[in-house]
Amino acid sequence: MKVKRYVVDDLPQAVQMIRSELGSDAVILNTKEIRTGGFLGMFRKKRVEVIAAIDEASRKPAPRPAAPTKPIVRKSEPSEESAIPAVQLPNAAVRERYARSTGTSDAPAVRTSAVPSAASAVAVAVPAESPSKEAPERGAFAVPDDPRPARPVQAGAGLAENPDTASLLTELRSMKEMMVKLSKQQTFRSMPDSVMNWSRRLAEQGVEAPIIERFAEEVNDRLGTEGADDESAALSVAREVLLEWLLPSAGSGINSSTRIVHFVGPTGVGKTTTIAKIAADQSLTHHRTVGLITSDTYRIAAVDQLRTYADILNLPLEVVFSPSEAQRAFKKFEDRDLVLMDTAGRNYRNELLVSEVNSMLSPGEHAETILVLSMTQKYGDMKSVASQFAKYGVTRLLLTKVDETDSYGSILNLALEYSFAISYITCGQTVPDDIRPFDPNEWVSRLLGEPAYA
Repeated sequence: MKVKRYVVDDLPQAVQMIRSELGSDAVILNTKEIRTGGFLGMFRKKRVEVIAAIDEASRKPAPRPAAPTKPIVRKSEPSEESAIPAVQLPNAAVRERYARSTGTSDAPAVRTSAVPSAASAVAVAVPAESPSKEAPERGAFAVPDDPRPARPVQAGAGLAENPDTASLLTELRSMKEMMVKLSKQQTFRSMPDSVMNWSRRLAEQGVEAPIIERFAEEVNDRLGTEGADDESAALSVAREVLLEWLLPSAGSGINSSTRIVHFVGPTGVGKTTTIAKIAADQSLTHHRTVGLITSDTYRIAAVDQLRTYADILNLPLEVVFSPSEAQRAFKKFEDRDLVLMDTAGRNYRNELLVSEVNSMLSPGEHAETILVLSMTQKYGDMKSVASQFAKYGVTRLLLTKVDETDSYGSILNLALEYSFAISYITCGQTVPDDIRPFDPNEWVSRLLGEPAYA
């Protein structure tokens, strides 16, 4: 028996190494977590120690029976004509000889049987209906018996094993995809220039390709043949379509019935400044008593920044480090009309960090969570973060730093893909002025580049 020890990062890595080195018959005897490396006993890395073994005798392949050197003929009742040797001929030759011997123009249906040999397997064609008790007629051929038990043939197994067939299927799939793409391009080419111009405008704004295709088809259908060349009509229809898409995303800000609002989002999107703007607006304009909570203890001076805003607005602030402390802080602010909670900015493309921040939040009918994203981010990064929080039921969105970009396609992408309700838009650093509710009419005009918002 051969025993070997592996020290790896995780168990799947060990399994792969064991299979490649010891074979698939190896067994794992023991697994254990260990810590290696480090400096002065600190910063040691967690590893996994795996002990595996293989029986050397089991690795020797069993001897295979020698292939028969002579074909075995199935015998029926003894007769002179029954001792016809098994003949291995191509399929076409068998049919032709059978037709000549029987005097018929068409050979009967045939079945094929794979006959293994030492070199290769040869397909032998035989008549489908051959006598079982009587000797075969002249021109009919007996099938050699396979000494090994027959294995069931799965449908499509030959196609998968044949490399030529597999490459042909791959080529057919690629041709199908190319034809679909060409069909879409041909549809786009057949659209009027007015529709194409607004589609290009949305592409420049960063709108996703599937949304642009949907937009072009819908605008073209509504224009019809009469207004296809009318630029003003195309603009009117384009505005109508985009407005219908963005109207469901118009949020209502913070409702008067809401008591607790959590703000979550990645690093550097402006959560702390946004909370100060909303706290000032709710306190000074709506005359509500506001309390502030922060769990952003990872970033240097993050607590001091929010404390400065709280002192200016004369609002109480609580700093929490764990879910239990967060619950005590919420209970402490039971007499407040509104509680705003700031969370730490992390790499929220990692689902573990999303679940960690979710444990700090206070559930309830009068609580809501707002995802804060910056318009200066790439849409791919925004999409990754949004999909993680959408799993936990976050449906409200706040977009910051709109004044720092000229591309607004991410608004349309997020609204259509995740059905977010956009509560606020921020467009500057001034507290509390540079924040306003989301207005679909304004952002349709920005998407289309109309002069009032260009």
